[in-house]
Amino acid sequence: MKNILFIGCLFILASCTCNKSNDTNKPQVFHYQADFKQLNVDETRLERIDALLQDYVDRGIIPHALTFVAKNGQVIHNKAFGWRDVEKQIPLQKDDIFRMYSQTKAITTVALMTLFEQGKFQLDDPVSKYIPEMTDQVIIPGSNPAKLQTRKAASPVLIRHLLSHTSGITGTRPQPSMPPKEYNTLEEYVKNLVQAPLLFDPGTKWNYHPASDVAAYLVEYFSGKSLQEYFQETIFEPLGIKEMAYYYDEEYKDRFVSIYHADSTGKLEPIEIWSGRYPFGENRQFAQGGTGLNGTIEGYARFCQMILNGGIFNNQRILGRRTIEIMSKDQLLSAEGRDANFRFGLGFQIYPGEGTA
Repeated sequence: MKNILFIGCLFILASCTCNKSNDTNKPQVFHYQADFKQLNVDETRLERIDALLQDYVDRGIIPHALTFVAKNGQVIHNKAFGWRDVEKQIPLQKDDIFRMYSQTKAITTVALMTLFEQGKFQLDDPVSKYIPEMTDQVIIPGSNPAKLQTRKAASPVLIRHLLSHTSGITGTRPQPSMPPKEYNTLEEYVKNLVQAPLLFDPGTKWNYHPASDVAAYLVEYFSGKSLQEYFQETIFEPLGIKEMAYYYDEEYKDRFVSIYHADSTGKLEPIEIWSGRYPFGENRQFAQGGTGLNGTIEGYARFCQMILNGGIFNNQRILGRRTIEIMSKDQLLSAEGRDANFRFGLGFQIYPGEGTA
């Protein structure tokens, strides 16, 4: 799949987020007339980005690319390359709408952590405390897939495990199973999902899985609001994020960026694969925590800058600095088969900085 979106502040918690300087001194807005001299940035070196991405588009390696690079709140590179729609030769625009896919998970994590700050739960609370349907069974390795053998888990699934992808939730669902698109509500989907046996004992391994959907349901459970409402009121509006949503009116259809994949010869072909449900459909109630959001690059940059600022942007505090520090701590210290260079916090992969073992 080739739908290329480059963003300056990536979806990784870096060591700089734990800087204890005054958070209010961090940039609260983006300025689009950058002072390259004041920033000590060689503007000519940024032309290498232009040459590289334009070459990739010209050679048909990618259909498009969009950049957003900011330093100290000053946007030093924000350009669109290639085509929103290759077949129709419609150029990509900087305010076009991308399908965010798994970047939805980052929004879900922050939403749940705002409720943590409100004292609604503790990270080491068992998920079963709030979702009684949560299984306590683990698949016995080597058992027949047609008739799985299970045993009781060594420990319960904790909320911490959901956010660190160490819960063991497999993504398979008990029979009769239905894909998420058949459910009317997130609650129905999650309460079915968590009944399936776990792949391993919680906390013992890392496995990228649909636990973000369970976390999203907990957002609804603790807040008493729908996931869409909570995102809008708690994150999007305070940060000034516009046009980030699961569902849209028809007028936005022409701004959605087409998706492409390479065939066996490397030629790009359009493919219809939506992040979650079709965003222009009539049923707009169901929203997942692991995928489904759509938005502009500037909107997501606002979210990323909030994380980099220690929880504040647009002069609106979303999370406390201490909470960001908790999210930045490696959760995989006791995980089996852990790659020494791979670290994962709460909701994000984390980068400890240069020279860290």
